[in-house]
Amino acid sequence: MKRLVWKSIASHPTDALPLGFKQRLALACSLMHEPDILFLDEPTSGVDPLTRREFWLHINSMVEKGVTVMVTTHFMDEAEYCDRIGLVYRGKLIASGTPDDLKAQAADEQQADPTMEQAFITLINDWDKEHTHE
Repeated sequence: MKRLVWKSIASHPTDALPLGFKQRLALACSLMHEPDILFLDEPTSGVDPLTRREFWLHINSMVEKGVTVMVTTHFMDEAEYCDRIGLVYRGKLIASGTPDDLKAQAADEQQADPTMEQAFITLINDWDKEHTHE
């Protein structure tokens, strides 16, 4: 079935493809040379939830095979799939660690078990308080 789907779009110019297919094609092209390390910039941006899940299954499969995968994402639920996270804010790395490490850094009396999104917001707000001089 997958081959039929690819075959049906093979003659289309890439700029005419739907975004989900463009993202799949980009991922397929990036894997052709069997890299040891792979950088993916917002690989699931603009795709439907089913395609997002499919992408992460492929990414996790690559990691299991020993490929180092560096991902940029604005989706905090996706960041939690990663072994380690680096939080970049205003061009600076302001926090890094496992998802659980970052959530623990952000935990306080008001949010004892923050979500990844709450942790990122807290860490950014804390950084702003430490580095903004008014």
